Amino acid sequence: MEHMDAAVPIFQRRVGPLGLDVPPAGEAEFDHLVEEYRAQLGAGQGPVHINCMIGMAECRAAILAARELGYGPLWVSWSCNEEGESATRVHMLAALFVAEGMGAAAFGLNCPKELALEQLEELSRYASVPLFYVVDGDVVTYPYVVQKKDPDVIPCATGTSPCFVTRTVDVGEELECTPKLLEDIIEAEDDPVGAVKISILEQDDVDIFAEHQYAVNKALCLWSDVPQLLEQALRYYQGRAFYDGTGDLDAEELRELSNRYGLIVL
Repeated sequence: MEHMDAAVPIFQRRVGPLGLDVPPAGEAEFDHLVEEYRAQLGAGQGPVHINCMIGMAECRAAILAARELGYGPLWVSWSCNEEGESATRVHMLAALFVAEGMGAAAFGLNCPKELALEQLEELSRYASVPLFYVVDGDVVTYPYVVQKKDPDVIPCATGTSPCFVTRTVDVGEELECTPKLLEDIIEAEDDPVGAVKISILEQDDVDIFAEHQYAVNKALCLWSDVPQLLEQALRYYQGRAFYDGTGDLDAEELRELSNRYGLIVL
């Protein structure tokens, strides 16, 4: 098994929480968060530390902004409590899965050393990037051996929680983005299938999905046969979704969506 470690770079920029969130927890638009981080980062290049995150929308916005501006590698760290959750109830495994999927080069924790080491030991069972912790402003790399992972168990995430699917997951009945989408999502939570599938068929669907995506508490399968619509839905989804391969999108389009948003293609 591979030993995972990394040299700590000299960061060109550090950005932290904005104190903003998207509905229903806040009133900010996600694209506004991205623009705020773009303004903080400014033009440049080199390593960036996205530091002391507590909410998924801000973390995702910071990653997107940094990548759009050409910065990298990106080191992402979160604050958490003894239960492995942030102040906004985001579980660190979900934060890890989303950050990894969106291109983070390393993932870490901002908390006392003893707590950090305890949480990192758990995260190391799932991580595919180097881990670190931050103490008194210093970044310390956490060496560990990459655990062998079952290739048929796929890590996804909602906006707050980790979830896992298999390559043969039952996605249940496909939900369309009608005015009753929120009700349909809530009803789907009672279905014994392992995921919720939502289709994005036209531009209005993106807005409806973005408004109600917070209610998804299972792994999410997003589907569209229009790559631009699927990309918009992935931009606004505050978790890590998968695509079941039943559409006509070509492999290059899907690779690009996987690279930018962490979309998992089954």
